[in-house]
Amino acid sequence: MWLGMLMLRECNAASRCLILSAVGQFKQANMATAGGYFGVGQCVEELLKAKRVANRTTRYTDSLASYLKKFCSGRETKPICEFSLADIEEWLARYNSPYTRQTWLNRISTLFSFAVRRGYVTSNPCDRVERVTVDKKAPQILTPAQAKEVYAACPTICRPYLVLALYAGIRPEETMRLNWGSINLETKTVAVEGKTRRRRLVPLEPIAVELLSRHPLKSGPVSPSLSTLRRWKDTVRQIIGASKFPQDLLRHTAASYLLAKYEDAGKVSMWLGNSSKILLAHYHNPVSQADCAVFWKVQPSSLAPVPAAEVASTGELAPVEVIAAPTVAMAVLA
Repeated sequence: MWLGMLMLRECNAASRCLILSAVGQFKQANMATAGGYFGVGQCVEELLKAKRVANRTTRYTDSLASYLKKFCSGRETKPICEFSLADIEEWLARYNSPYTRQTWLNRISTLFSFAVRRGYVTSNPCDRVERVTVDKKAPQILTPAQAKEVYAACPTICRPYLVLALYAGIRPEETMRLNWGSINLETKTVAVEGKTRRRRLVPLEPIAVELLSRHPLKSGPVSPSLSTLRRWKDTVRQIIGASKFPQDLLRHTAASYLLAKYEDAGKVSMWLGNSSKILLAHYHNPVSQADCAVFWKVQPSSLAPVPAAEVASTGELAPVEVIAAPTVAMAVLA
């Protein structure tokens, strides 16, 4: 009995069951001796297959595959049970950016957590890595004047994409899946298949309804091709003086001005499809009420809508000339 009490005390000190750990290590050693160990490459393939069977999104599984195949490249046959804390820390040391190291740690930890669940390893070495602290900076957003200039420089074929991102905060990948049939200008809503494939109804502000109603096309995909978007984003980058297009610039802009207008984080986060905590920590940059009023102001335009036939024949159109508005920074354009 005293032996059992001694073992219990040792297990409490180690914060784990030493007997089960020993059994797991024996099992791994026996598998390796019998040639039945699992190489890290095989484990990655099993993980990806399991995620697809679990109906994870293609975007998620593709991203996971990209990271993990790079991690195991050149050592696919190395038994996953042989990876140590030092191996993980050595890999993370390749990257200077805390954000990049944090992303890598999350992806690698997913692999080893899966291996623990399958019984290929007894513990996840990533659990012992010192967690990476990432400095949170305020998101970059557009001023009302910049928003006007960005819209003016936007080809007509890209404008629905811009309107839904800039004035409704819809994610780029969500907009890429949208058809005009999802937009209801009568109810002033957009039915969006969200990031987690949960459908949500996003209300449209008056300026968004006005701009979308003026667009010459009302059927087919809302978003243009990726190559067209890339060319337009290069123009945006030049307008705001950035070396690269800021991630989620339009969504963060919409979130900031929506929160300034409604002063209700719960309501705005529901429209955006995330939590109030994420909204306030990552999406929100405070704006003044004066800028907020200018950003959302709808100014009637005397410009006639471009005929749909012209869009169909050219694919995309040159931006129209902006009507001067000395007191209003955001004008509604045709």
